[in-house]
Amino acid sequence: MRGNITRRGKSSWRIKFDCGTGEDGQRKYHVETVKGTKADAQALLAKRLNEFAEGRHVNRSGETLESYAMHWLENIAPNDRCPATVERYRTLITAHIVPGLGGVTLQALDGPTLDRFYSRCRTQGRRDGKGLSPMTLRHVNALLSQVLKSAVMANLIAQSPIAKAQTKPKKPKRSKIEVLDESELVALLDHLRGHWLYMPVLIAAYTGLRRGEVLGLRWRDVDLLKGTLQVSQAVEVISGELHITAPKTERSHRTITLPAALVPELTRHRKEQSSQRLKLGLGKDQADLVFTNGEGKMINPTVLSICFSRAVTAAGVKRITFHGLRHGHITYLLRAGVPVHIVSARAGHARASITLDTYSHLMTGDDASAAMQADEMLRRTLK
Repeated sequence: MRGNITRRGKSSWRIKFDCGTGEDGQRKYHVETVKGTKADAQALLAKRLNEFAEGRHVNRSGETLESYAMHWLENIAPNDRCPATVERYRTLITAHIVPGLGGVTLQALDGPTLDRFYSRCRTQGRRDGKGLSPMTLRHVNALLSQVLKSAVMANLIAQSPIAKAQTKPKKPKRSKIEVLDESELVALLDHLRGHWLYMPVLIAAYTGLRRGEVLGLRWRDVDLLKGTLQVSQAVEVISGELHITAPKTERSHRTITLPAALVPELTRHRKEQSSQRLKLGLGKDQADLVFTNGEGKMINPTVLSICFSRAVTAAGVKRITFHGLRHGHITYLLRAGVPVHIVSARAGHARASITLDTYSHLMTGDDASAAMQADEMLRRTLK
């Protein structure tokens, strides 16, 4: 295939070549203006023809990163991500990516531009003028990578410029996971007895459910005879409103065996809940939720977290978040020697590697045990 070069000015040239027939049946042409000498134009034409032959050619486009990021957010991301995740993506895009890079066209985005963007984020990326935390910056980078990968698939850019950035966000230091020991958990539960928080805390501490999963639990998902519960939905705050959503990942849809002592506690809670609804004239709970507020409606996850924080302070135990109850359950199981793949499935992690990466530093004594096993093998070998 051959193209042509036409002089447009004293040091300006136009290159043009046939790109074949489009979906509409019309012939498509690549047209591009080059500043410089004719040799510069010939070199660029050869480069574009080579890209076309190798399937790497993209037509010139003025679409900005903001435009494509919003398209991706509205039409692509919701396909395999839960609404709460999409909402977090929206926040990152509107608060950080659009202000810093939104007006840049996809095809003009390059490594140096990204380096300047990351530098600004590190030093003054927040609304108060301070720099973004390493974790937030890492989230921004990961999201930007997804958007640009999608743009490559949409044939808007030949390759993602992420690989050309020289100042990629560093992995933040692992934050210390705070969990309650057995005596502290007992003290907290004793403090909460008779309080509406008692049962949500008990469920989270002894099943490892996430906050939204606890609040989304329905009685139809609980089998008191078999002693199991199914995680099939969650309660999330999206755009300031409460929504019932699917669990976080595919593996988050799971069946959990309840500790035997938890079954009578749930049975008692169900009787008390039914009695309370009758007293208030609320009738049967249409949503079938295990945990509701005083009006028989969904509990706001933010309200739960605030009340839990106050309860922890009042109980005089170590300061943890509600999510810390989940951390505590997983940590206890791993320290008790439960296989990682079993713990991962119970926790609803997408992969067992997530469980290992998050909690491996909490496992003490394993290396010494491994050395003892190796020593026994060595002694048998040397006999």
